[in-house]
Amino acid sequence: MGNDFIREQSGQPWRKRWDKGVDRLKMPSLFDVQFSSQRRTVTADIDPGIQLQAGEQLVVQCQSGHATVCRGQGRIGAIRGLPFDMQSAIAICGGVALGTVERVSLFGNSAEITVR
Repeated sequence: MGNDFIREQSGQPWRKRWDKGVDRLKMPSLFDVQFSSQRRTVTADIDPGIQLQAGEQLVVQCQSGHATVCRGQGRIGAIRGLPFDMQSAIAICGGVALGTVERVSLFGNSAEITVR
């Protein structure tokens, strides 16, 4: 008796009601997940006497096993122990990547840099 009552009161079968719902789920919407370019954050050792600010853009040049951080033409620091996947990704891009300073340490001797 319970199933009959539900079927009579609900009108359309359940599948027909959700046919358009499935189509709506397939359409792109405001909340779709979109992955932009991959970013990784690494810690760079900053040379003494260099001042950095959050949001500043730097150049990261990959060399054997480590990377050099430059502002314009001048070296300002180094990234030691660069992960292998980052080394290969930067090498594919010609050995140079763009980095953005996320945070600077309290003493100013290291900074977190996001590499794209």
